Amino acid sequence: MAKIDLFLKKNLDSSVLFICILVSFLLIFSNNSQKIQNIRSTTLDAFSFLYKPFNWLDNQIFLTKKLEVLSHENLKLNLENQILSSNKIENERLRNLLKFRKRNELNFIGADILSKGVNSNMSSVLLDRGLVDGVDNDSAVLSSRGIVGKIVFVSDNHSGVQLVSDVNFRLSVKIIPSETEGIMRWIKSDICEVVEVQTTSDVQIGDVILTSNLSLYFPPNLPVGEVISIYKESNSSNKVIRMKLFSDLSTLNQLFIVDKEG
Repeated sequence: MAKIDLFLKKNLDSSVLFICILVSFLLIFSNNSQKIQNIRSTTLDAFSFLYKPFNWLDNQIFLTKKLEVLSHENLKLNLENQILSSNKIENERLRNLLKFRKRNELNFIGADILSKGVNSNMSSVLLDRGLVDGVDNDSAVLSSRGIVGKIVFVSDNHSGVQLVSDVNFRLSVKIIPSETEGIMRWIKSDICEVVEVQTTSDVQIGDVILTSNLSLYFPPNLPVGEVISIYKESNSSNKVIRMKLFSDLSTLNQLFIVDKEG
């Protein structure tokens, strides 16, 4: 204690000056007047160069961590890609052994929307592609995310799409991974129902819904939506599956028509 007292006596002037400066800064930066705000801004601008090394160091640390995360994700994707490639080869070999018919690759015709239906539920859209572009009636139409409807009329340069939001639209679908089949119909917004589903079927929330092999117009395994709820119909042995479409029907812009000749 005596040493501290002796130090303070020898450095009294410096200690008082330091305390005064510290109190001054505290008073300045706790004041919200316009003049003080201007002083703060000027001071920060003048001494901003002091922050640059620390910002650079923070950025380098952040980039290093991000690179590590991306490298880890890239490794996982590479491994998954190798597994998928291996599964594809094995699947093709087994299909050849069983003499299954080869699956056809789908080709698509890109089209822009010229106008949307006048009904409140936006049940149809007009596209800028027609017979001269290879568009056929009853062709499936998708957005970049999944099924949105089918072609219902075609002229030389235009075609009309009946959207899934049309009350008369029906689609045969299957639920993965259980392969449960049913008929999809629109309810509201981007919500649809799948009916005629057996009560014993193993369907879970989050399961993916695709077009089935039973559809007359739609190729199988096109993405449709996902299961969001399940309930049992009263006085029936069937379940009703409530699903959400992958495609947002309110923001459609460019669509893709399945080319039947492709």
